[in-house]
Amino acid sequence: MKFIVHANSVDWQREYLPRFCAGFTVHDIPVHHTTEDNADPSGINIIFANNSWKKTEAQCIRRDIPLITVGRCFFGSRFDSVAIGWDGFNGAADFCVGDTMPQKDHPTVPGIAWNPEGHVVVCGEFREMGQWCEELKTVLKGEDVVFRSHPFKNDVVKGWRTIPAGQDNIEVVLNGAKACITYDSIAGCDAVFAGVPSITYGENAMARDVSWHSWKELPKNFFDFMMQAQHKPLDIWANRLAYCQWTHAEIESGEFWDHLKQGAETRVGKTIKRDIFR
Repeated sequence: MKFIVHANSVDWQREYLPRFCAGFTVHDIPVHHTTEDNADPSGINIIFANNSWKKTEAQCIRRDIPLITVGRCFFGSRFDSVAIGWDGFNGAADFCVGDTMPQKDHPTVPGIAWNPEGHVVVCGEFREMGQWCEELKTVLKGEDVVFRSHPFKNDVVKGWRTIPAGQDNIEVVLNGAKACITYDSIAGCDAVFAGVPSITYGENAMARDVSWHSWKELPKNFFDFMMQAQHKPLDIWANRLAYCQWTHAEIESGEFWDHLKQGAETRVGKTIKRDIFR
């Protein structure tokens, strides 16, 4: 069995190609490189969170071809780690995690702090979210809303204050916020780690388990807020999240595959040699 890494000329894809080669070599698994946006049914395909691989992703899912996806990490520097899972990106991926995972390094999650007089942060997505934002305008009428566009889009929503887009400005935007509203943006994770109440509307949001799911769900008085916040399993969630992303060293050492290979057997069936799981 082989792994096929789809990597084009984008710098970060080229950077991770040798890292994956080194990690799989530890497990005696050959790696092949391609720039073609076509699924290879003879192996396990690896694609990056980039529009270059839409065809490969669709073909793998439609034809049940084993697929590993590599995307932006959920905490820490985006230059040091990437999310790695099966069959999809972010909340659509299978990261092979459970509630009883051994402890892995992750940021300390503070108790949720509530500033009822603060602004509300709404985070844009890479895809078109105009209708969703318009619906939120009605819901958030009277609130001081700050819109943070997706870093690669620079959207503006009329009637809301807009923060210039930037990859690393989320902590500044969240400072003093009453809540952070996303559809399924990774910014929901940033909010939780900053101690800001997260509201996620999409089922694939990585912060969904520790978020409220609509503005109407957010408690209106302090006592109810604190009671509900205490029942959100922040530490368990953060530890699970740590198994969804891997550092350069963890990739090159093959440690990431020691974890993710448990999801391979159900995907590759009897056609894959058993030595892929060693």
